[in-house]
Amino acid sequence: MVALLLLFHMWREAHTTVITEDEVELVHLPASFNGARIIFLSDTHARLLKTKEVEQLKGKADWVLVGGDIAEEGISWSIVRQNMRLLSSLAPTYTVFGNHDKKAGVTHLSRLLDDSSVQLLQDQDVYLKKGTEHVRLVGLDYRSKQAEKLLRNTKDGCSTIVLVHDPLEVLRLDIDVDLILSGHTHGGQIVVPLLGPVLLSKAYRAVKSGWFSLKRSDEDIRSGKLLVSRGFGTNHLPFRLGCPAEIHLITLRVPATNSPDQ
Repeated sequence: MVALLLLFHMWREAHTTVITEDEVELVHLPASFNGARIIFLSDTHARLLKTKEVEQLKGKADWVLVGGDIAEEGISWSIVRQNMRLLSSLAPTYTVFGNHDKKAGVTHLSRLLDDSSVQLLQDQDVYLKKGTEHVRLVGLDYRSKQAEKLLRNTKDGCSTIVLVHDPLEVLRLDIDVDLILSGHTHGGQIVVPLLGPVLLSKAYRAVKSGWFSLKRSDEDIRSGKLLVSRGFGTNHLPFRLGCPAEIHLITLRVPATNSPDQ
């Protein structure tokens, strides 16, 4: 009986979604972007977004960013299509490929994204605009060979957001950007008290989920931030424990010291 109750709890946690609201200060953020909002989610896999879940986010964001693994091998494409169309109905939507997307079939997936009005950023950048000001959004392909070149080309003083599936792909480059949005870890998915994320590779445990600074030491002058999402769907097992699925609603802020009111 205890085992059945535990399995039911784990199944229910895998099908419950937390809307995580955060404010993040970006040093180079243009004044017109102060208060702009981003919906960010990652790793939908085979989990279907419900219209009711999405409707509560209507009118709340300027852009939707999706951190990859929107599909997986053998998935019903109707699930991906519904998920992407629901998200793109909220605001202009951008995504990148994750490892499972590559296995699912990128040719068909690329066409589906185009039909769903979702822009795929495959080692590409776009400029998000507010009036005459802009923020650079860089989308990195999974196992990108162009990442360093793309990110080194960022102009001084230009606010840059990086959308990438695997957080370690950017962290190993030691790049200074305002904000990195990533997924891949699922937050560990199964997190046991005292033992931690038992299924998560040791390489990812230091950044399993949440907010992190890009500073590596007290002498490091970088001000950028990294968000690793717990993700929306599940991988391998249709369960979660101590690690509920989440969708992020992020408000961008100009630091108080940069504000014209100070």
